[in-house]
Amino acid sequence: MPDSTGGQGSNSLRRVPKQERSRDRIDEILKVSMELIGRKGIDAVTMKEIAALSGGPIASVYQYFPNKSAIIGTLYERYADEVRSFVFDHIKGIESASDAVDATTGLFDLYYNQMRERPSTQDLLNAIQADKRLSDRDINETRVQAEMFYDATFQFVDEARRQDYRETLLVMFHMAGSTLRLALMVPQAEAEQLVKQFKSITRAQATYYLKGSFPTEL
Repeated sequence: MPDSTGGQGSNSLRRVPKQERSRDRIDEILKVSMELIGRKGIDAVTMKEIAALSGGPIASVYQYFPNKSAIIGTLYERYADEVRSFVFDHIKGIESASDAVDATTGLFDLYYNQMRERPSTQDLLNAIQADKRLSDRDINETRVQAEMFYDATFQFVDEARRQDYRETLLVMFHMAGSTLRLALMVPQAEAEQLVKQFKSITRAQATYYLKGSFPTEL
C-alpha cells in the first residue's frame, strides 16, 4: 500500500463513517496524525506509526484512508472548515466601510495568532503545497474565503470598481497565506515587521476600494 503524500490514490476518505465508533476512530487517527506532523514533520510520519499511536492495527487506518495523502487531505478539510467559520464570524458584524477596512487586518491577526499557537498547521499547509491535487483545493478554498469577504463588503464599493475589488481580494487572501508562512519561518522580530508591512499594504488597498481613496496615514 502506498505511504506517501504524493503517491497514487485518493486524497480523501475511503468511505464515510456512519457509526459513532467509526467516527471516533477517524478522529483519533487524525488527532495522532496532526500531533506527529507537529513533532516530526510530514515526511517522517508513517502509516504504521499513525496506526500504532492511535491504538489500532494498521488495517484499521487503511480501512478509512487509502494513503497518507488522504489523511492530509482530510486534515486540510477540517482546517479549511475552521478558517471559514472564523471568517464568517469576523465579517458578519460588518455594517460600514470602516468596519470592512478593519476586518481585513483583523482577519489576518486571527489567522496569524492561530498559526503561532498551532505550529503543526504550518507543516500541514506545506504538505498541501507539495501535492498538486491538494494545492488546487487550497487555491479553491482561498477563492471561497475571498468571495465570502466580497459578499459581505461589496455594497461599500463603487459599482465600477467592484470587479477590480473582487480580484484584489483574491490576491490579498492568497498573499495573506504566503506572508504568514514566511513570518513563521523567520525570527520573531523580523516576523513582526513582515506582518506590519503586509497589514499596511492590505489596509491601503482596502481603504482605496471601500472609501474611495488611499489613506493619508496607515
